[in-house]
Amino acid sequence: MTYPKPDSSPDQPRTSHQVSTPSDISLIRTFVGGFVQGQVVLLANPHLRTEPLFNNSMQLLSKKEGLIATANLDAAPISMLVRETTTLAPLLHETLATHQFYPLAKAEADSCYLYRYCCAPEGYNLRCTTAKELWRISWGRGFGNRGGIPLDLIVWYQTPNGARASWQPLRGMDCEQGLLQIKILGGALWVNSSDWVVWARKETPIPTAQDLDPDRSRLYSRGRLPLNN
Repeated sequence: MTYPKPDSSPDQPRTSHQVSTPSDISLIRTFVGGFVQGQVVLLANPHLRTEPLFNNSMQLLSKKEGLIATANLDAAPISMLVRETTTLAPLLHETLATHQFYPLAKAEADSCYLYRYCCAPEGYNLRCTTAKELWRISWGRGFGNRGGIPLDLIVWYQTPNGARASWQPLRGMDCEQGLLQIKILGGALWVNSSDWVVWARKETPIPTAQDLDPDRSRLYSRGRLPLNN
């Protein structure tokens, strides 16, 4: 009987399932996903990490830039503060927008945007652009020449203390001393041209064949002649 020869090669390390390190994009998406679901997530890679807070909240930190965002899950509605000066702010903005969380207010002292869930009223399409882009879209619309209150463009307005928050009709925009003035019903907002603004535009009905050709619609509205038996 022959026996197998002992293996003289050095011992090989046993393989095991290793948990892959998430990329920056994957980590941020998971962080936002946990926030939307009201769950604290713990993740880390060589550049970013999440940490829980004592009040059932969490924060996102960068090795180079420090604090990036703070997710508040304790109070309703849930909200997230994002530092606008960080390099990751655009990615966080894009990811939050996919879940309909938008920058509804700005804390000037901390250079942070407050993100909360927001949806447009029925019949409107929600947009989130810079104030400069809204000015371009509303330019030359003749707000001062209209009768009544224009309702084709509305802007989300929130007081600094959050006591008042609602959609307001856009009555016009002006530029003064390097700032843009967004005129709304009963007041105005002063913003920088690069500031985020949440607004909505009234949907335009798609024209039908009857709208495009009234004569043709009248032809079909005459009905059919009765068939002879």
